[in-house]
Amino acid sequence: MITEIVKPGDPIGDVLFNWLPFLGVVAVGVVGVFMLVLGFRTYVKAAMLRKYGVKGRAVVTEKWIKKGHVDREDRHRTTPPKYHYLRFERSENGQTHSEKEVAPIDLWRAIEPGDEVDVVYLPNGALMRLAGWSHTIGHGAGVVQLGAGALMVSASVGMIIPGAVSAMIGPDNKTIAPDWKKEQAEVLLVGDPADPYLRLFAPHKKYIRVVFGDTHGGAFMANIRMVLVTPAQIEEFQISEGTILAAWMDPQDEYNAILDLERDPSLR
Repeated sequence: MITEIVKPGDPIGDVLFNWLPFLGVVAVGVVGVFMLVLGFRTYVKAAMLRKYGVKGRAVVTEKWIKKGHVDREDRHRTTPPKYHYLRFERSENGQTHSEKEVAPIDLWRAIEPGDEVDVVYLPNGALMRLAGWSHTIGHGAGVVQLGAGALMVSASVGMIIPGAVSAMIGPDNKTIAPDWKKEQAEVLLVGDPADPYLRLFAPHKKYIRVVFGDTHGGAFMANIRMVLVTPAQIEEFQISEGTILAAWMDPQDEYNAILDLERDPSLR
């Protein structure tokens, strides 16, 4: 019977103790990609309007105020910031292009829906911004967004790659010292690993949980291990729950042990 070997039958525990950190890293990467796209769009928009933009007029269709956020501990000494938005549109070649933007406060106060404002726009395109801002508006924001996105993506990739490589190439072969003691190892469970790196990057690998030697002696849980194997090894050595294999134990360190997949009739 194949069963989950880490918290069997406990999907909540599986997510909390195995998948949650991985999903958190992935979420950081996704936000980083979003920031890269947003920063690139902001920077390119500013650069194109600066180089190719022409001045024109657009009609204001909406105006509103959006309050920002202030942390709870700062509310006693400051008030939320206010962003003054205008939505405006222009028509060209039978098409209507609309844009919203934070407006300079003096312009926002003087303008009402239906009035016209000066804009800089890209001919035969949808790019447009208020002429009331400096021609460099957007460059700095784009650079900051690109930098933040790059940092988040690199951090996410840097945390995922080592786990992925380890899952694909592991486990390493170990050497048994001459003075190590041979014990029996009973297979308790056979199943899929809860580790998300193994499930995603090495889906062909399995785990077996084994108990070495005397289960009533030594440190608590010191002789219980989870060992990575392949389906081919499970089939070749006919490993299932209750199978008796061999284990080599370090007499100087009860936590240090190596599982031998070869059957040993003398240990039965």
